[in-house]
Amino acid sequence: MEHQKTVIVIGGGIVGLSCAFFARRAGYRVKVIDPDIASRRASFGNAGILAVCETLPLATPALLRQLPSLLLSRDSPLQIRWRYLPVVIPWLIRFARSSAREPFLRSATALNSVLQTALDAHAELAAACSATELLAPTGWIKAYQSDDAYRSQGDERAELADWGVTMQPLDASDIDALAPGFAGVFAKATLFTDCQQVKSPGEYIARIADGCARQGVEFIRDSARGVVFKDGRLSAVRVSDRPIEGDTFILACGAWSKALAAELGDHVPLDTDRGYHVMLDTGHSTLLRSPLFWHEKSVVFSQLDRGLRMTSSVEFAGLDAPPAYGNIDRTLNAIRSIVPALAELPVEDRWLGFRPSMPDSVPVIGPSAHHPNCFFAFGHGHLGLTLGPQTGRLVAQAIQGRKTDIDLAPFSPSRFTSR
Repeated sequence: MEHQKTVIVIGGGIVGLSCAFFARRAGYRVKVIDPDIASRRASFGNAGILAVCETLPLATPALLRQLPSLLLSRDSPLQIRWRYLPVVIPWLIRFARSSAREPFLRSATALNSVLQTALDAHAELAAACSATELLAPTGWIKAYQSDDAYRSQGDERAELADWGVTMQPLDASDIDALAPGFAGVFAKATLFTDCQQVKSPGEYIARIADGCARQGVEFIRDSARGVVFKDGRLSAVRVSDRPIEGDTFILACGAWSKALAAELGDHVPLDTDRGYHVMLDTGHSTLLRSPLFWHEKSVVFSQLDRGLRMTSSVEFAGLDAPPAYGNIDRTLNAIRSIVPALAELPVEDRWLGFRPSMPDSVPVIGPSAHHPNCFFAFGHGHLGLTLGPQTGRLVAQAIQGRKTDIDLAPFSPSRFTSR
């Protein structure tokens, strides 16, 4: 019977777990291959924002004009380790091409289609995994220290409004009410009202994993070392001591997906956008009632269950280079001098994670071009936590041969081969 088939999911982050959950709900036997190192998952260390307002891709004509200065500034939010530059140049060229108006609109259309029901997918998954209380309807503040900086983003706000993104302007007193720990810092802001916050991303992922296990998903605590073919068909995934056989496979191991996709003959322009965070111990104080993006500093602050998290920096240096915390430490020190409430807060920990990023900001969702029994679900960049459950729901529909809720053609792994 169809529903007795085995689905092997490679990857146990938010995307892989979501794929496992919805595949199991559809009646398949499901096994997840993941080494279970929670802190390595991009979804573990992010700001916890379900950023359904992020319809516009990162590659824009405006950003392209800023790219030279971003690359040359020591304190830029975009860092490239120079020895990694030869590796990332092809990605950067594709990124630049993606900023032209036609591909920009194509990417925005794709992102808009998948973001519209992202919160619904979270609600469904969270309810089934006893995690609903970790979701909070906080909105997301994008804040500016000056009126000029606020006005500089007017075109972007107008474009987002055209895409149906809901927002409201905030003046200084509004911001101070939502961000009491930052009182007096910001002149203007935009509140993206539909965004939600995951109050503890690590706990959220853990509860989804537990929910999957309760539904009968089997977890194999190991790393995928390669794939096995039988009569030209993908038949198994190799782990350290044996092959794990299956009928259908889902490749959802984030930044580590590129090499395995290549083994299947799919050469996807995926690279690793390394992101950092610092956790500040706030004790029992609430400095923020909504997560906040600080435009001038290009950082996000998020009040989570265990403290205040500051996420910053986009770094290209691959998967193996050691962390470089200097940039985020300098930014934090500069902010401490502006925000008295942060000046004495102790640093609880620092973290580096690996975002799987596509040059057009559009994730890869759909079947391999060469092995139709393998489905890809990676490349979500800064939207992995936001889009994980929706991706899992779509992939579960696709592996059943059902018509998916949205057209997956714009997310095809082969979309770059014809351009």
